[in-house]
Amino acid sequence: MKNQQQFSNRTWLSFALFVILGFSIFGRILWIQSAEHDKWKAVGERFESSVQSIAPDRGQIYASNGSVLATSVPVFEVRWDSKSEAINWDTFDRNLDSLCAGLSTVLGTKPPREFKDLLRQGRNMGRRNTLIVRRASYTQQKALLDLPFIRLGRFKSGFTFSRIEQRRKPFGDLAGRTIGIDREANKVGLEASWNDELTGITGRQLQRRVAGGQWMPVSDEYIVEPVAGYDLISSIDMHLQDVASNALRRQLQAHDAAWGTVILMEVATGKIRAMANLTRTSEGTESSPSLYSESYNHAIGTAVEPGSTFKLASLLTALETGGVEPSDEMDTGNGVITFYGRRMSDSNADEGGHGILTTEEIFEVSSNVGTALTIKKAFGERPQAFLDGLKSIGVSDPTGIRLAGEANPKVYGTVGEDRWSGLSLTQMSIGYEVTQTPLQTLSLYNAIANNGQMMRPQLVERLETNGTVVREIEPEVVNQSICSPATLLACQGMMKRVADPNGQGTAHYIFAKSPYTVAGKTGTARIAGPNGYDGRYRASFAGYFPAEAPRYSCIVVIADTRSGVYYGSSIAGPVFRELANKVYATDPSFHESSAGLLAEKAKLPGAKDGAREELVLLYDAFGLAYSGATQGDWVTVTTGDSIAALRVRNIVSAAVPDVRGMGLRDALYLLENAGLQVKTMGAGTVRRQSIAPGADIAGTQTITLELS
Repeated sequence: MKNQQQFSNRTWLSFALFVILGFSIFGRILWIQSAEHDKWKAVGERFESSVQSIAPDRGQIYASNGSVLATSVPVFEVRWDSKSEAINWDTFDRNLDSLCAGLSTVLGTKPPREFKDLLRQGRNMGRRNTLIVRRASYTQQKALLDLPFIRLGRFKSGFTFSRIEQRRKPFGDLAGRTIGIDREANKVGLEASWNDELTGITGRQLQRRVAGGQWMPVSDEYIVEPVAGYDLISSIDMHLQDVASNALRRQLQAHDAAWGTVILMEVATGKIRAMANLTRTSEGTESSPSLYSESYNHAIGTAVEPGSTFKLASLLTALETGGVEPSDEMDTGNGVITFYGRRMSDSNADEGGHGILTTEEIFEVSSNVGTALTIKKAFGERPQAFLDGLKSIGVSDPTGIRLAGEANPKVYGTVGEDRWSGLSLTQMSIGYEVTQTPLQTLSLYNAIANNGQMMRPQLVERLETNGTVVREIEPEVVNQSICSPATLLACQGMMKRVADPNGQGTAHYIFAKSPYTVAGKTGTARIAGPNGYDGRYRASFAGYFPAEAPRYSCIVVIADTRSGVYYGSSIAGPVFRELANKVYATDPSFHESSAGLLAEKAKLPGAKDGAREELVLLYDAFGLAYSGATQGDWVTVTTGDSIAALRVRNIVSAAVPDVRGMGLRDALYLLENAGLQVKTMGAGTVRRQSIAPGADIAGTQTITLELS
């Protein structure tokens, strides 16, 4: 009994001790969460520091003539850390009214009273990331840094400015798909293909996590300094791009086509000077035409049956390895023939056909029957030799252009492969049962123009940083010689006959009044649908000019017209001609230079108005003399024979900036940061602006810049 009593006492004693311990722990928790909350929160924040990645400035993309095609415009997210250790609250209270008035004036998003309530609430709640504004422009950020209290610096004021880059394309839709889109996923165009060079080197900085999961720098120092990406100088000429796009758009609208593309290439180098791609985005009405935009790059991404433009590859192969001569004759009869039960006809079959034609004439008038019979005669017993010949001239391979999204061509590699049949040889000869992108087709035509040397198409000329060339992108030869000199000469002659105004070629009338000569080939291909070839067509014209000394090659493809007109000569040829006319009229190398011109006296090179720091950097780098404007962000430049005078150019907050005399990059920087939507006309230096300098910025406005 005594032992039982002792056991019971010990049990109750143990229970009491556990109860006391539990209350002690609970009390300690309450004490930590109340009285020592700030102390342990500060300790915890020290352990929530981490090295964060800092994105560098993305490189710019320029046209060959210096026009800005893609640029990054900075905006700033402004937050306030009320727990910043160096804040003097007496100073805060004295400057609160003037600070809030300044925030309201610069940002224009809230009245002073609301900013005051926001800051007081942030202070009372001990918030470390009170959001002041999510998107402040560059000019607003500069103005905010001059406000009372904020001007004390980040640690004494608690105000932080996180820079965010937004990508802009000043020319809008023009060459939009070629330039591409910079986004987290599924980048396209040059932005995707040259992303590594444009991105630069990511920086590293020690930051701490604050309320809301936001990260704030511990100091202004970097562990690794971010390095800006390279600027990319493309081969695109925006004058020619504008002409190509407008000519293509007019033709698409006139014939209500589904899509179209134009590519202009420099023969000797493979540099692409214009690449326009337009797709119908909305149906037209009786009173207004259909609308088109650059929503897909058909030039490199759409592999289709090329139709008659493939006859160059077929007859080139026959001349090179099939024992065919340019003067060989073939009886095309009445323009109708049947192969394995499949009817094939020429465009003039209803008029009795062409009868007997030479190989040159077959190409000149684009005879389907003549081409098919020529290939059947040359390779009917050895079709693999035809496929091997096509492969040797490069039509079976992609061009390898450094631009994301190139589709692979489909050309049989071996007899019996895939859907090969008895019809395949003759169908391939006229551009069916094969697919190619427009750029792949153009590459062969460019090689003929370049005396047999096939070049890899390129869209980038060089990489630069701060105006200094880092890397030149040299032209690349893919195939030194695609065929023998005799075959090359024959192909060049056949292509000239097609566009000879005095001949019978399918394009003889298109260039009858042109001051230059053209060599090329028209194409009209039926479009395959779910139920076979159902009366829809794709028109094309590929060639080069001047025919006797080729400088440029070009292809135009327009698909699925609804106007009832579908021949390549009528649909695609006029676009080729308009672009060629522009090149001929504006390229001085096509014209004799005037003799006896006096050399201009050497003097200091001119400079556009713009950012002071960049101008001074360039003047210092080249050892050029300048004076004035030792302060300020923007300057006006007056260039003399031996010295440049810089004058401060004041940019007033909340007013339309004066960007006349500036280059597009600086003008865009100022205007978009002021909240304006920018449209441009021309290239070069800003000559006029549609909204007068100093005008109030009320809401979202669009300003048009005229450059020259």
